[in-house]
Amino acid sequence: MGWTAPPASPQCPACKTSVFPAESFMAADRKPFHKKCVKCKTCSKVLTSATLNEHLTQLYCKACYDNIFMPQKPGGDEYGGIVTPEDLKRKEEEERKRLEKAKRAKSERRCPSCDIKTYTEDSVPVSDVFYHKACLKCVECEKGPDADTPMMLGPQDNDDVFADEVLELYCKFCFAKKYKLSALNISESVTIL
Repeated sequence: MGWTAPPASPQCPACKTSVFPAESFMAADRKPFHKKCVKCKTCSKVLTSATLNEHLTQLYCKACYDNIFMPQKPGGDEYGGIVTPEDLKRKEEEERKRLEKAKRAKSERRCPSCDIKTYTEDSVPVSDVFYHKACLKCVECEKGPDADTPMMLGPQDNDDVFADEVLELYCKFCFAKKYKLSALNISESVTIL
């Protein structure tokens, strides 16, 4: 029975050198790091097991990890995920198509819901846009209009209720719930101004 070499020591993902048990610190995924290598890749803050965040064997503090990998819209708690250039191009393309569809709906008298041309006898106008009677439904509760429930288009920007409209229909109840402003208050505000 011949001599066999002992198993090789694991490599530290940060400095790529051998990590021996006496100097190791187990980070996420049970990967051993040197104690001196357990620091944030961005700000170089020393990390502990409680403050450690890992992404592809790179270590980050909570603040840097959130800034890089969890971008949020101002004032919101939305998780945006990792945004790639392809995602940005796709969003720009979707926005361009949405604007073209809205422009075409107004200029060619097309229903924004089904993108089919509307005619006087089968359409209902809502803020200069014509919808088929069957397509006229609230995006939240899916109710159609009736004598007591008018339909209205939501604003482009949630913070500015008087901004350009998005082609999303709301009944007056869902509009008031979502934008915290009733149709009565809007008409009063417009009359006052």
